[in-house]
Order: sequence, then C-alpha cells, then structure tokens
Amino acid sequence: MAKNTSFDEFDDFEQSQDNAPSKDVVKDYINVVRQNLIPILIILSISIIYTLIYVNTATNIYRSQTSLKLESPQGNILTATFGADASNATNEKYIAGQIAVMKSYDIRNIVAKNLIDSFNTGYRVYSLLLNRAFLPETVAVSQEALRSILGNLVVITAIKGLDAISITAEGPIFEELQYITKAYADAYIQHNIEVSREDITNVKKFIVDEREKKFKELNDAESRIEDFQKRTGYISLSSQTGSLVSAISNYEATIKANEIEIKVRQNTLNALKSQYDKMDPQLYDYIQAQINQSYLGAIQSQVSSLEVQRDIELAPIENESVREKTRESYDKKLASLREKLDNQIEILKSGINATTPSDKKNLNEEIFKEKLMVEDLQMKNKFYTDLINKSQNELKGLPEKMGELVKLERERGSAEKLFTMLEQKYQEATINERARVGNASILDLGIDNNMPVAPDRPKIILFGVLIGLALGLAFAFIRNYLDKSIKTPDELESKGASVLSWIPKIESVGKNGVSTPEFIVGSKANSAASEAFKALRTRIQFSKLESDQLKTILVTSSIPFEGKTIVSSNLAGSFAQAGKKVLIMDCDLRKPRVHNVFETDKFPGLSDYLFTNVTLEDITRRTPLDNLYFITSGTIPPNPSELLGSVQMKQFMNKLKEIYDIVIVDSPPFITVTDSEILYNITDGTVLVCQANKTPADAFWKTYERLNKKYPHHLLGCVLNNFNFKSSYGYYYNYYYYYSQPESNKKILK
Repeated sequence: MAKNTSFDEFDDFEQSQDNAPSKDVVKDYINVVRQNLIPILIILSISIIYTLIYVNTATNIYRSQTSLKLESPQGNILTATFGADASNATNEKYIAGQIAVMKSYDIRNIVAKNLIDSFNTGYRVYSLLLNRAFLPETVAVSQEALRSILGNLVVITAIKGLDAISITAEGPIFEELQYITKAYADAYIQHNIEVSREDITNVKKFIVDEREKKFKELNDAESRIEDFQKRTGYISLSSQTGSLVSAISNYEATIKANEIEIKVRQNTLNALKSQYDKMDPQLYDYIQAQINQSYLGAIQSQVSSLEVQRDIELAPIENESVREKTRESYDKKLASLREKLDNQIEILKSGINATTPSDKKNLNEEIFKEKLMVEDLQMKNKFYTDLINKSQNELKGLPEKMGELVKLERERGSAEKLFTMLEQKYQEATINERARVGNASILDLGIDNNMPVAPDRPKIILFGVLIGLALGLAFAFIRNYLDKSIKTPDELESKGASVLSWIPKIESVGKNGVSTPEFIVGSKANSAASEAFKALRTRIQFSKLESDQLKTILVTSSIPFEGKTIVSSNLAGSFAQAGKKVLIMDCDLRKPRVHNVFETDKFPGLSDYLFTNVTLEDITRRTPLDNLYFITSGTIPPNPSELLGSVQMKQFMNKLKEIYDIVIVDSPPFITVTDSEILYNITDGTVLVCQANKTPADAFWKTYERLNKKYPHHLLGCVLNNFNFKSSYGYYYNYYYYYSQPESNKKILK
C-alpha cells in the first residue's frame, strides 16, 4: 500500500496517531473505565443512595460505662482476736477473679431480679431487654430470660493501668443502659460487702452458739447452787475460800475463752493451709517444720508465763498507782523478751521468704501470726491449768458439804465470767460486721458519655462509596473480559489491521429533539462524523498507486447491522463533496437499506434492470447533494448470488465505470452469504466495516483474513463505525472531536 505524502496538517496528525499501537496497560485500564463510565456511575449512585438511606434510618447506638474501683481487702478491729485477715492484694489475678465473679450466675441473677422488680413497680420500661427477649411490653419477662440476655448485653473488662473494672453495655436508649450498668455495679458491691463480712459473720455465729451454751450452763449452775442451799442450809463460803474459788473461776473462764479463740484461729490456719495446698502442698509443711525447729517456743513460753503472772498479780490490786508500778515492772521484763522473740521471728521469716515466691509472702505473714497466737494461747492455758491445780490442793482439807459448795460456786463463777466475755465479743462482732463496707466502690457512672458510639456515619458513607466504586469497577472489568467485541482502533492496529478511519457515534436525536438523518455529510457537513468520512475519503484516495485506478469500491461487513450502509452512503457523499461524480449502488438484494437513507422507494432498482427492460436512466436517481446519484436494490430476487455473479452484472459494472468517477457498492455481510465475495472479485477495492462494542472479534478477523488472503491488494482497510470517542482514553480522540467542531462550539469547549 502506498504511503501518503500530501495529507493536510490534520490528516498528518491523525495518521501519526493511528499508526502508533498502544501497549500501555494503564491506558487500557483507563479505556475500560471510560467505556463503562455510565454503568460505574449507576452502581456507585445506587450504593451511595442505599448507604445514605441506611445512615439516615439507622438507630443510634449508645454506650453506658460504669467504672468500679477495687481496693486491697483490709483487716478489722477483731482480727487480733477472732477471724482471718484478708490477705490478697488487688492485682491482676485479683481483678481477673472479681471479673469472673461479676460474670457469674449469682450476680446476673441478682441484677435480673432487681430489673424484674422495677418492671413490677412500673418504675421503668426496658425496651431493649424486652426486644431482645422477643416479648411485648405488656408481657412479664422471666428472670431466666433476663439473666441470659444480661450475659450477652453487659461486657465486663479490667481498666488497664488501674485497679478498676469497667461495666459496659450498648443499645439504643442511653438512660436504660445507664440504669442497667448501675444495677450491675450495685449488685456486685452488695455481693462484695456480703463476702467481706463472711468471716466476721461466721465468728459472730460461733459466738452466738457458744453464748447460748454458756447461758444455759450458767442457769444450770445457779439452779444447782440454789438446790444445794435449800438442801444443806449452806448459804455462802468464807471470804478466804470465796476468794480462792473466785480465782479458780477466773482461771477456768480464761482457759475456756482461750480455747474458743484457739478454735477460731485453728480454722483460719486450716483455711490458709487449703490455699497453700492449691499452690504448693509441701510449702505449708515446710513452714510448720521451720517454726517447730526454731527457738521461738522457748522464748514465747517465757513471755506467756510472765504475762500470766502479771495478770494474776494485778487482779487483786485496787490502788491505781501500785497497779501502774507493778505493770511497768512486768512490761520492762516483757519488752526484753519480746525483742528477742521479734528478732527470732524476723530471722525465721527471712529464711523462709528467701525460698518462697513473692506472691506467697503475704500468706506466710498470716500463717506466722496465726501460728504464734495459737501457741501463745496454748501456753497460757497450760499455766492457768497449773494454777488451778495448785489452788485445788489448798481446798482439799474442806468438809464434804463445803467442798461440794466450792465446786458449785466454781462452775457458776466460770460460766458467769465466760458468758460475760462472750457477750462482750458478740457486741464487738456486731459492730465490726456493720463496719465492713467491702472493698469496691463506684468510680464513675459515665453520665456525661451520652454521645452515640454507632453507627459511624462518616465511615459508613466512605465504606459505601468504596464498595460502590469497587462493584462498579468489578462490573466494568468483568464485562470487558466477557465482551469479545472490537472496541477501539488501537485494538485493530495492534493486531495488524489497516484502519482507514473511525466513525464517531452519530446521535439519533439532535438539538431541539429533531432526529438526525443517517446521511450526515449532507445534513451536518461540519460535524465530527462528517469530518471522519472526509478523512476516510482521503485515505482511500491514497491507498493505491496512481497506476491502479480506483473507481469501484465495495463496502461490506462481517455480520449484519454494523452500519455498512451508513458508511457507504456518507462515503459516497464525501466523494461528491470533493467534486467527484459518484454513484452509490445497493447490491444487498436480501435486506436493502439505501432507499431508506435517501427516503425513497426501492422500485425500480438493480434487480429490475438486470431482469427486465428497465433502462439505466429509470433506476438512477439524484440526491440533494450535487454529483451524488444512487441506485436502489429493486425487486428482491429469489437468487441474489446468481444475479450478482452474472455476465450482465459485470457488463453493468463496466458501464458504470465509464459514467462515474467513483462507484460505491453496498453489499450484504461477508460471512452470512456469498454475495460479498462475488462483488469482491469485480470491484477495485474493498472497505471492511466493523462496529465498536458490537462486532465479535473472531468474526471480524475471520472475514479480514479471508479477504486479505484472496486478493490482498483489493482490501483497502477497515473502518470502525459508531466509535464513542468521548468514552475512550487518548489525547488524539478528544483533539479530533475539538478539531471537527464549528468555531462557536470550540469557544464553548475552551
């Protein structure tokens, strides 16, 4: 094919652009987006509309957060005498344990019960809980249903860096959530108070039981004395004997009180031992062995003996100054012994703690304290027992009746003193029980945090836009992958086809709602489509050497409805505008359309000329455009192929060459019938038309290869029809559109 060296400036630019095959992947992607811009925008718009509807109708979700502060469990005023001192410090394990308690069945059951009570009193309607329970507001919600709901609704976590717990719930009504989280906090605090009082409550119960027993023993002792006095006539003891009996009663009461305290502390030791058994069963035995092997027992025995002597000597002294001097004398001796005892205890504790994990040292302190107190009480009881035995020896010489009275008075005195001591301890335990307030308190009710936490509307809108864009792009690329049609001129050129020109999409409706005729070069000479046909005309003129005269041009396509009739009609008009005498002949004797383009009847036409005596003048018609004539198909024959391949047809073609400068032949699709192949052999050149986004690539290339293989010099090239250059990426396509506009439109575009 000859190269053109005399194009005008525009055609030179077009030629240089069209001959450059595109290999830019990014450009291909952008082409896909531009070609599917409308579907992408529709999908994006639907996604945005749906997102906006959801955002505007979505229920606000609030979060109520109540914070609880936990403190290390503290001792109480009776732990030196009764009960065990709570020893667990508030740490991570303790916090985790309390969280487990708050999530437990008991706490949830208490909260559910309190909420049910509020339903019954009509104080508040819990729409969130009712909705979750799938019950109307008028139906009573079961405690079991609420308990189950609370397990999923309320979230309990530790607050990092603080000895505190967060109780959180989310829902559509902030006031309701706040009430629920506070109810949870109140239930836990009450439970915590009950647990903190558990040890002293147990001690109080033990004291009550012992007090009742001693009260009964006291009544029985007094009844026996009364019976004895009535029976024997002995009313009272002598002063000396009475003093001795009173002392023995005090000793016995003290021993029994110590035994009660030993029992309580032994229970505490057993509880501590059970904790050791869970962590390290051998550690408690090791500590016990170390205490027994030390010198603590000997020193503690001296301390206990001296304290007993002090108490006995101080008991009869009524003068305060004398009592104070006596006390100071004993305290000096006791101070020296206690210092030795404390030193020995520290040495022993240091040795044991050196081999004990840090988290168990507090437990060691408790065991030391309880163990030493038990041993101290046991030693004192031993001394008091010795004193009782000594005093009893002094009473052996009394008469039998007097001895019986002495025994009865001892029993009554012991029971009376012990009952008085237990009554005092009971009152102290009651006070201490009320003083226990637990180690948990509300840190923050979260009253001010009433802003919605969900939905995050800006994020949802952004997400909706991204989803819509992603779906739109996915649709575009999937559609492009499944679409096997020809789309751009670059696609044709990249595979070796000679592209004569591309014809922009001709809008069916023009300005003011008036339909645009298919014969565009005659109705809109300055349109982009008209300029494209002029470019096609120019390229066809220079597509062959001057020695090969080009007078008859076949316009065909691979499949139907690709716009070959529009291309052939407007190409003929373009040649006519260039001063050529042009004829367009409709050789599609199966589905003719040329008569529709020029809005006339198809009779008479080509078939009538070849079959009957109709003259050339009868079938040749003028158009509004100077130098342009056309011949319609005429009557549809039963054998179009035979008619087009006849000798008469060849003679007729030669006759037309003598009359016209250019003859444009509009033919049927190449693949469907053999008509085009027959005409291909009797014309000087062929233009193959394909339609953008419609013509299957395999059908086009099959036609192109057959034409090119049969007579390569007859195939002038191909034309891409109905190409929407506005949706394609590339400076050239847009430049072409701008270049082809009238001056008034150019100003607007600028």
